[in-house]
Amino acid sequence: MRAVKNHDAVSNATRLERRQDVLDRIAFLVRQEEEVLAEKRKRIEEMLWAIHEANIGDFFETVDIDGKTIERPKRLSDLPPEISKNIEKIAISANGRLVPQLYSKLAASQELRKMLNIGGQTDRPETDGSRLSDAELIQQLADQAKQLGIEIDLNYRFESDE
Repeated sequence: MRAVKNHDAVSNATRLERRQDVLDRIAFLVRQEEEVLAEKRKRIEEMLWAIHEANIGDFFETVDIDGKTIERPKRLSDLPPEISKNIEKIAISANGRLVPQLYSKLAASQELRKMLNIGGQTDRPETDGSRLSDAELIQQLADQAKQLGIEIDLNYRFESDE
């Protein structure tokens, strides 16, 4: 009984997949999902760029206390949200001051390089031969020599030490 129901469900699904209105709706929903993913990717990339470009100086201020000029961290409430979101944690210094610690620029840079495919293996040109097997490389060299009208011998031999 169950096999008959499964067969009916497959038949109905197949019939529905042939209808143009169903195909249009599927295409719309898939496109919507791609747009959502593109927007999420854009937001992640913007955040990584903000971390990468963050300036620690934006988190400190120069103040005059009793005729003495000192640098101290700004109050969190005085920081704009686009700057304060770059703070990973607040540490306590040896003299008891709260000091903001930013997210790692190195980690943000590495993630950006991955996202944007900068410096990856696919950046190398395909014609450099680095991804070819020995047989493919020898065949490519033989083909190029033939096109240039050059006769080459791509065999190698080891002479015996007699």
